[in-house]
Amino acid sequence: MPRRTATLEDVARAAGVSQQTVSRVLNRPEVVSARTREQVIRAMQALHYVPNRSAQLLAGKAAPSIGLITASLTLHAPSQIAAAIKSHASLHQLEVAIAMPAQADFVALQARLDELRAQHIRGVIVSLPLESATAERLVQDNPDMACLFLDVSPEADVCCVRFDHRDGCGACVRHLWELGHREFGLLAGPESSVSAVCVSPAGARRCTV
Repeated sequence: MPRRTATLEDVARAAGVSQQTVSRVLNRPEVVSARTREQVIRAMQALHYVPNRSAQLLAGKAAPSIGLITASLTLHAPSQIAAAIKSHASLHQLEVAIAMPAQADFVALQARLDELRAQHIRGVIVSLPLESATAERLVQDNPDMACLFLDVSPEADVCCVRFDHRDGCGACVRHLWELGHREFGLLAGPESSVSAVCVSPAGARRCTV
């Protein structure tokens, strides 16, 4: 027998709050205390509650969303990054709209930003290797969009988060070395990628010393 779909009333009962409070957590979480929000979110997760997005749209209260501009999700690393972003966003009741440009050039990226803007999205994570000039121009030409970049030079005048690629490369090399391997191949990626520049053959050799 199929499981009955959880309702707003079910969530309210499980969380020990009113239906109005559950509605506020969904639509105006800033007016609800952190403790109560956590109770309601735990109840939603336990009941596998799915908010009625159509009703929220009709009420002019679409779920807050962020954008993710990324490479093809058929690739392992981009798909893992996207999955982690979506998982964390869901904990905060955020939807993630994903855009995958065919090229990582300014024109293609600007087109994807325009598409996300049309969806009333004002915050975007850009998970693509970009040259500093391209990233900076995107920020300058889109002042209404908050852009966070994941693969740009530390010298770029943009908001960014960078991975510790050297440490990751070192962990991989040490693991293979301990298994007895002494010859390694390195596919670093495009020269425009900060990740590729950080992970160099010289760096890999240092990890084995």
